[in-house]
Amino acid sequence: MRKILEKNSKENVCINTNGKYADSKYNGFTLIELLAIIVILAIIAVITVPLILGIIDDAKKGSITDSAYGYKNAIQNYSMYMQTVDSNSDGLNGSYTVDELKTLGLEVTGKEPDNGTILIDNYGISGCLEFDEYKASIYNNEVVSTSKGNCPTEKLVTTGDGLYKSETEPGRFVYRGATPNNYITLNEGTASSPSNVTYRIISYEPDGTIKVIRDASIGSKSFDERDSSDTTTGPRHNTDNTFCNYSGTYYGCNVWGNLSNTFYNGATLGSTFNYKYYANNTNTELTNSTNTGTVTVDSTLNQYLNNTWITDKEMSKYIDNHDFNVGGVYYTSSYTGGDKGLQKEKTEEKLYTWNGKIGLMNITDYVETSLNPTCTSVYSNFYYNTNYYYESSQHITGYDNWPCSNRTYNWLPKAITEWSLSPISYNRSHVWIVNSTGFFNYNSAGYTFGVRPAFYLKSEISLTGEGTTTTPYSISNM
Repeated sequence: MRKILEKNSKENVCINTNGKYADSKYNGFTLIELLAIIVILAIIAVITVPLILGIIDDAKKGSITDSAYGYKNAIQNYSMYMQTVDSNSDGLNGSYTVDELKTLGLEVTGKEPDNGTILIDNYGISGCLEFDEYKASIYNNEVVSTSKGNCPTEKLVTTGDGLYKSETEPGRFVYRGATPNNYITLNEGTASSPSNVTYRIISYEPDGTIKVIRDASIGSKSFDERDSSDTTTGPRHNTDNTFCNYSGTYYGCNVWGNLSNTFYNGATLGSTFNYKYYANNTNTELTNSTNTGTVTVDSTLNQYLNNTWITDKEMSKYIDNHDFNVGGVYYTSSYTGGDKGLQKEKTEEKLYTWNGKIGLMNITDYVETSLNPTCTSVYSNFYYNTNYYYESSQHITGYDNWPCSNRTYNWLPKAITEWSLSPISYNRSHVWIVNSTGFFNYNSAGYTFGVRPAFYLKSEISLTGEGTTTTPYSISNM
C-alpha cells in the first residue's frame, strides 16, 4: 500500500472512486470553464435583477396606493364630521397642502404623506400626494396612478389662473388662464456651455411625466416638406408611401410618424396606415372615411426635431420617450355644447399614438388651457364656424374675438401662426394650425409655419422654484 501511494505521488496521479488512476491535472475547472460560468451567471443576473427590482417597485407602489386611499378616507371622514357638527358647513371644500391638513389631526391608516396638495370640491377629492420617492395621483376619490417623482408644488384651483384638474382626463392637471405660474427654464446648450431657454408647463400627466412647450418658436418650417421647385413631389411622395402618394398636386403628408412607431388604439398598425376614423355628429361612435395606405417615413418636421434639433442639448437627458396623440380631428358643428365636444375631439386624437421624444402641442391643448366659457371645443374657435366666420362683413381682428385663443383667458397661444400636432382626419395633407390672429384653421403640410417643440419631462425629476417669470422652475436633480 505504501508503495502504491509513493507511486501516486511521484507520477502525480490519484485514484478515482472506481479504483482507477486519474491524472490530477483534470481536477477543478479550467479558465475557459470558469469564464463560461461567469457569463452564465451574468446573463441570469441581467434577466432576474430587473424582475426582482420590478417586483419590489410594484410592491412599493401598491403600499403607496393603499396609503393614499387611507389618507383620502381620513380627509373624507373629517369633512363629514365637520358637516355633522355644523349643518351650515361645506366641510373641507377648498385647496390644501399636506402641511395644512396635518394641523387638523386626521386619523390616518397607513403611512402619512410627506408633501402634496389636495382639492376638495363637489366631485370629491383630487390631487397629488408624495410618499418618500413616490407620488400618488388622486382624481375624484380614485387613486389613478402611482409613480416615482414629485408632485406639483402649487395648490389646485377651481377659479382664476392656475393649476386645474382636467375635465376630460382623470389624473391630469392642466395650467389654465392668462398668467399661471408655469414658467420653467431648460438648458438647450451643453453642461459646459449652458443656454437656458424659457418653456411653459402645460400639464402634469397621469403617468407622472410633465408636458412642456417652448415659449418661443424655433422658426418657420414645413410639417412635411414638398419639393421647392416641383409641387408634385416630396420626400414622402413615392411608391412606398401610398397614403401620401395620392393623385394630384403634392402638398405634403399630414401623418407625423410611420408604421414602425405609430399605433392605432394601442395596437400596431400592421401593414396599413389610415386616418379613417372620427367621432360622428351624434355620439362617440366611430365613423369611417376612405383614406388608407402605407407610410414608411416620418414627416420631415418629425425627423428634424428628433434627429437634428435635439442633438447635443443637455436637456435631452430629462426628456421621456413618450406616447404623443397624433389622431386626426374632424370638425363639425355638433361639437358645440359643453365639454362633450372637447371629449370627442380628444377621443379622435387618442386613436393614434406616436412614440418618441419631441413633438408639438395638440390642437385640443389650446382649448383646455383656456378659461373662456365660450371655448368648448376646437370647432368653437374654428375659422369656418358660422358664429365667427372671417369675412369682410363681420371682420374679426386680433385674439379678443376668438374664444379659445383669446389671451385674456389663455396663456398658450402666441401672436404667430403655428403648427399643432393634429391632422384633419378626412384628409391626407391638411394639419390644424393656430393663426396669428387667434382662430383655428388648417393648411397643407408643405407650407411653413411657426414651430414650438413640445415634449414630456421624466417622472423622476424634481423641480425647484416658484414658476414665475422672475423665479421660474428648474430641474434640481438628475
